Amino acid sequence: MSNYTNSLYNDYEREITKRKEVEKRNKLLKLRNDILESENQRLEKINFQKEKQILETTNENIALKNKIIELTKKLNMTEYERDQYLAKLNIDGTNSGIPTSQTPINKKKVIPNSRKKTNNKIGGQINHKKHKLEKFEDDEINEHEDIILEECPHCHSKNLVELESEITKDEFDYLIKIIKKRKHFKEYKCLNCNKIVRQKIPVNLKEDNQYGNNVQATALTLANIGNVPMNKIRKIISGLTMNEIDLSEGYIAKLQKRATLKLTKFIEDLKFYITHLNLVYWDDTVIMINTKRGCMRFYGNEDVALYCAHIQKNKAGLDKDNILSLLSSTTIVEHDHNIVNYSGEYSFINAECCQHLNRDLQKVKTNIPNRTWSIKMKDLFCEYDHKRKLLIEQNIDHFSEEEFDKFISQINQYLLLGVEEHSNDSNTYYANEEAALLIRLMEYRDNYIYWTIDFSLPFTNNLSERALRGIKSKMKVSGQFQNISNAEYYAAIRSYIETCYRNNVNGHEALIRLIQDNPYTLDEILEMGKERVKKSD
Repeated sequence: MSNYTNSLYNDYEREITKRKEVEKRNKLLKLRNDILESENQRLEKINFQKEKQILETTNENIALKNKIIELTKKLNMTEYERDQYLAKLNIDGTNSGIPTSQTPINKKKVIPNSRKKTNNKIGGQINHKKHKLEKFEDDEINEHEDIILEECPHCHSKNLVELESEITKDEFDYLIKIIKKRKHFKEYKCLNCNKIVRQKIPVNLKEDNQYGNNVQATALTLANIGNVPMNKIRKIISGLTMNEIDLSEGYIAKLQKRATLKLTKFIEDLKFYITHLNLVYWDDTVIMINTKRGCMRFYGNEDVALYCAHIQKNKAGLDKDNILSLLSSTTIVEHDHNIVNYSGEYSFINAECCQHLNRDLQKVKTNIPNRTWSIKMKDLFCEYDHKRKLLIEQNIDHFSEEEFDKFISQINQYLLLGVEEHSNDSNTYYANEEAALLIRLMEYRDNYIYWTIDFSLPFTNNLSERALRGIKSKMKVSGQFQNISNAEYYAAIRSYIETCYRNNVNGHEALIRLIQDNPYTLDEILEMGKERVKKSD
């Protein structure tokens, strides 16, 4: 083929290739254009739907706005009512007696903490002694276990030679042992009177078979200290004994009654002891008794605890307890501003709880933000409580006359400031409650400041509140007492166990003695408490 022909043929090949590439590119461009048109249609459709939704939303907003206006007119909510509603949302543990456990989900818990802030890191501190179980002394060990090594952990050889050296680790545990005991009361023939005789069978062994002391004491502990419902007591004891012991709920209820009857003398002695104390704490809390509101009261101090249950929270219950009416004119009673305490029938000295006062003062500031007197008063009480603690650390038992006069003067100034602020704005929500607090402080001022005169007196009535927290736990778990009798049984048994605990007396041992018709007497408990204090000193 000539050169000319080859050249022509090559030009033809290039032209064909070029046309194919152009066709291919055109085809791709057409496909791309089809895709873009399809996407554009899809976006136009979406845009149309969004515009429709916006229009619908706008119409809904207009309708909602009109509805709000209509409801507002219908409710005719005044500024007073609005503040009242908002104030309820601001109630927490700082301005009321609400426990932190009842803080609403959307609010931060306010947990009281009197510790001073430091720059130390969180967690264990350098040179801080680690608290741990120490190894037993050799004479304390009552069980040994040899841990045998079967093979070398490195090469898995079983050719091992035991050495004299070893490493020991101690373990502290206990074992529940099922005891099925049969007691044999041997009979004898008296050669003198010719009668058949035997040892007298105790009352607690009157049946052919009965639950032992430990079973009963455990049930009473769970019911009255653990606040465990009766059906769960049954499950717990059954589980601990591998389903061997299965108490009935009726038996546990009867056990409560029997234990209470054995405490009659103890409760009488406890009441007598409390009526001769120099300082008595008392408080009460609401309990539920068969769907109705009842009352559980506490009387006592750091050493003794008396609980009393009543169907109603009134003076009749106080008279039935027969505690306050027997207190002398030199006895100081710490309480949470119970007006009934100021009855002419009583002669004791009333000391008000300042922690409750601080909450009331904080509540004024929360509900009426423009008030200044209440926070100034609260800060003043907290400041002097701190000063008192510092003086006590220095073994000083009173404020100087100048310091005390300054305290009284500032109280009076803040009360006058409170009256002035209230007079200038007395139509706001919570103004009536504020006025009542001002009047209470003026009328009972001296009852709120006894702790500044006698440093042995408490700033708060927290001892009573702590004593009643277990009752609140009982209500959370069980909901209510079936009747007043069950509430009284609980109160009596708890009085016995709580008094034991306050004197470091083992509660389980105390309940075993109770079941055996030989409960600790109050004198025994107090004496054991004194002995333990001496040993610790």
